[in-house]
Amino acid sequence: MRYFSLGAVLIVALALAAMRVAYINWETPGANVLTWDAFGYYLYLPGKFIYHDLARLEWLPGILEQYRPTGHLYQTIALPNGNFAMKYLAGLSILYTPFFFLGHWAAGWLGYAQDGFSAPYPLAICFGAWVYALTGILLLRKVLLRFFPEPVSAATLLLVGLATNYPQYVVVDSAMTHGFLFAAYALALWLIVRWHEKPSLALAFSLGLLIGLCCITRPTEGVLLLLSLLWMMEKQSKWAFFRQNPHYLGAAMGGGFLGILPQLIYWKAVTGNWIFDVGSKFLFFRPHWQVLFGWEKGWFVYTPVAILMVAGLFFMRSFPFRKAVLIFAVLNIWIVIAWSDWRYGASYSCRALVQSYPVMALPLAIMVEKMLRSRFRFVAWALFLFLIYLNLFQIWQYNRTILHFNDMNRRYYQAIFLNPDSTPLDMSLLDTDEMLDKEDDFLVKSTFASDSICLINRDKQARCLFWEKKVRALEGYEAGKEHWLRVAAKVKSGWGAFDTRLVTELTQGERRKRTACRMENAICKKGEWNLIEYYFKIPADFESGNLVIYAETNVVQDIFLKDVTVRLLTPH
Repeated sequence: MRYFSLGAVLIVALALAAMRVAYINWETPGANVLTWDAFGYYLYLPGKFIYHDLARLEWLPGILEQYRPTGHLYQTIALPNGNFAMKYLAGLSILYTPFFFLGHWAAGWLGYAQDGFSAPYPLAICFGAWVYALTGILLLRKVLLRFFPEPVSAATLLLVGLATNYPQYVVVDSAMTHGFLFAAYALALWLIVRWHEKPSLALAFSLGLLIGLCCITRPTEGVLLLLSLLWMMEKQSKWAFFRQNPHYLGAAMGGGFLGILPQLIYWKAVTGNWIFDVGSKFLFFRPHWQVLFGWEKGWFVYTPVAILMVAGLFFMRSFPFRKAVLIFAVLNIWIVIAWSDWRYGASYSCRALVQSYPVMALPLAIMVEKMLRSRFRFVAWALFLFLIYLNLFQIWQYNRTILHFNDMNRRYYQAIFLNPDSTPLDMSLLDTDEMLDKEDDFLVKSTFASDSICLINRDKQARCLFWEKKVRALEGYEAGKEHWLRVAAKVKSGWGAFDTRLVTELTQGERRKRTACRMENAICKKGEWNLIEYYFKIPADFESGNLVIYAETNVVQDIFLKDVTVRLLTPH
């Protein structure tokens, strides 16, 4: 079993490569890579090396018009001196650099525009993300083998590499910080372990340089400094060692300063100041626990292997890294859940914890070892394989927007859990928690159907009324009984009926009940007629209310609706 863990590295690397190929849009290769936040991280490179303009950004409007990498330009900040400052820090651009030049060379060789954004550039960044991933997994293997046997290290590598949200940020959202920082964390761990075994000025300087670079990628990665100091000073004698050998701290501080220097130079050149506030907010005493437990993106919900990571923190007593990893884990998780934008934009699970997985792999490995040494080791392997399958299946769902990037809830998650064939009624649970589980127990008392086609467009007709009725006037309605409506319509649009809803509204005096079901969901196909369906329960105390069904939109494209039907359902 000498090469068991190396086999795990190979499996992870090949799986990530296969997923990268599977998720490429071959019609527009590289699309959706250097976009949104990643676009902001990347701007330094074309600005510096192609357009030689990092201050005025006079080249940027042409790029925005041609490639449309962002819905609105939030990635830059206008300054009083007429310059623009990047909202995102420069560290990731530094990590991108070799692959940026690879893309620049490939663009020239293949006849693409050497403008920083044609297809070879994002594809080169994707390749770079995979190279960093392979490097990070190999380094993590070396760290794990310092403390754990081959089978445990192999299982841990498989779980970290394939049972977490890490693959999403290597193979799909390849240009985001997390996959690149994962490799940086793995390297930091390896440097810490090496320094702990045999201190040297080179290791101290390298570690400081790496932490500085991480800090100008995401400032919160400064928590790596705490991990380093606590690990190095795990034994009391290490304090005396540093007092007697201050040059090691000096070397680390020198490396750290050199690591953050590029950002300071950029700020000074563009803003006139060495330090510039980019506007992020951190609310240390107001943590958002839903980051861990919430149905929207909860870490423990969508990445359940994280439960094993956290459980392992309680079994580290015999390991030399116990205090360092425990304090790091608690502080790092607290920092992540106390960030003002607790959703972290469009994301799968909690993406802000991905880079710290090399550290969390240590308590995970402790749990893996305990489980594999128990008499239930075959059950443990079955659980590990299930966690990998569940995660890869959910990444597939996420990239089809079945697992929604922002609007998840419990009822909807239950409906789509390991379900490859979601229905329009399943999709409706994104907008309503009402589901009639046994429709066969109900009778269809009356049906309304519209045979006309309605067109809605924000600039032409933003709202279309289909049906209006008094509850008491519904054919088959009986006071005191349970009643439901099943509302359906067919919708067609050219590029997706976003921000468009089919609405059922029930009012009685000042009281109102409203269900607004989106008409663009994960199973809709652009340019085709798509079925939208949902249930609406009529409360018994609304018997004198007024029912209205209509469609409304806030987009300017033409959206067509037909076959709007309303069925009244009542118990046998």
